[in-house]
Amino acid sequence: MTNSIKRLIFILLLILTIYLFYLSLPFIIDVFKFLLKMIIPFLISFTVAYILQPLVVFVNKKVKRRSVSVFIVVFAFLGIIALTLYLIIPHLVDEVKVLIERMPEITEDIEQMLDDFAAKLDFLPESYRPTFDNLNGFFEETIQNISNLPKKIVSEFLSYFSIIIVIPMIIIYFLLDYEKILCYFRDYLTKKNKIHFRNYLGELNQTISSYIRGAFLVMIILIVTCTSIFIFMGLDFALFFAIIIAITNIIPYLGPYIGALFPVLYALIDSPSKALMVALAVFLVQTIESNFLTPYINSKQIKMHPIIVIFALLVFGSLFGILGMILAVPMLAIIRITFKYYNPFQKKVSIDQV
Repeated sequence: MTNSIKRLIFILLLILTIYLFYLSLPFIIDVFKFLLKMIIPFLISFTVAYILQPLVVFVNKKVKRRSVSVFIVVFAFLGIIALTLYLIIPHLVDEVKVLIERMPEITEDIEQMLDDFAAKLDFLPESYRPTFDNLNGFFEETIQNISNLPKKIVSEFLSYFSIIIVIPMIIIYFLLDYEKILCYFRDYLTKKNKIHFRNYLGELNQTISSYIRGAFLVMIILIVTCTSIFIFMGLDFALFFAIIIAITNIIPYLGPYIGALFPVLYALIDSPSKALMVALAVFLVQTIESNFLTPYINSKQIKMHPIIVIFALLVFGSLFGILGMILAVPMLAIIRITFKYYNPFQKKVSIDQV
């Protein structure tokens, strides 16, 4: 059998495999969704345990018994969550309700503002002007999503309620055996002479843990700070806008602008001067966060060129939306560290000798 025939058979088998994969894709997606729903509580529990582990170590130095330290930290964490939900959720729900009720009025204001702005761009063809009619599809979709947001949250919560209630117990078990699990893997890899792989996992753990804990702390600080500033400035829906800014701030470079867009546009409906004040306030907060707060907490030191980070944001964003942009940086860190230890273009890495 000649090489040409072998190559042709290989191509035909490849095409057949891709076609069969395409036919079975709906079934694979359903199976993946089912498995993901089963794995979600363990992923959430491990992430929370990952964040709480330093607190358990700190309390353990005072209490001396890890089981007692774990219960103190977990119940304190759950108490803070419950207190936060009790104080914030009713206020946030009220803000969303008022926002939905005022949506027609806000839409009219936006329509008038856009039409006035488009009238000043009369040198452009009518189809290219930023009029409300040209952007109507976008606004209709956005308004519909905001209106359905409470229903989606409630339905998702109810569908996962049976899974959510087991998360605290899983967190406790993870924290109780956290160090045992780490020691087991460390000793196992050492006995198997997998020093290179052990060092790889160690750096991966250190980088991702620093990023997650730092990003979580920065989010809390931004929510408190922005909410206080917006309330002081008399901006409606202060908590709602502050949460958006805190979440989008995880996205490097682009996130601060995405988050600031919502309160600035809403303030612009009231008056340009108020929008300018909100923009300046958000800019000042973001400047302090990016130049002082984040470097001090050291949560985003991924050590990648900005162009590579922006490219990753565009790729992950186009594939998975906002969630992809949020996960782009930790995924990029995992890829960077993996290439550092397992570079396919190098026969041998010097770290292997560590």
